[in-house]
Amino acid sequence: MFFRIGPRLLTSRQLTGQFPNYEAVLPRTTPRSFLECRRTEFGDLAGSSVCRRALTRSRLKLEKGEVKISASSTEAGESEDSLEVSYNGDPMTIGFNAAYLVDFLKAAGTSEVRLELKDPQSAGQLRPAEGDDYKYRYIVMPMRI
Repeated sequence: MFFRIGPRLLTSRQLTGQFPNYEAVLPRTTPRSFLECRRTEFGDLAGSSVCRRALTRSRLKLEKGEVKISASSTEAGESEDSLEVSYNGDPMTIGFNAAYLVDFLKAAGTSEVRLELKDPQSAGQLRPAEGDDYKYRYIVMPMRI
């Protein structure tokens, strides 16, 4: 199936086989911890040159009122920055693929974003923090640190 709208072409095809069980990845319990911050500031840190070049993991160390984001790469070196945030949970260190965080931050249509966490081994859930206009969630799986 395809749709042509002006100069754009959208194509689609039916998948063969069984689609992965996406519901198994979605958090089932209410997250215990919330981090809220300005999308642009968090994006600047998560998308820093070290994180972009490493394209592997960035480590988030969450503490009351602050998140420290660090990344390292043999080519780009090491980087650690901190950002004042609203965080209501216990201290936690969790790793994510920096590229996935940056993808969400680019797509979020709000100035504030929210990262919801249960523990360092469970999926994180990113959402726009403002308004009811945005009813989507972005699930990102943690990486071992």
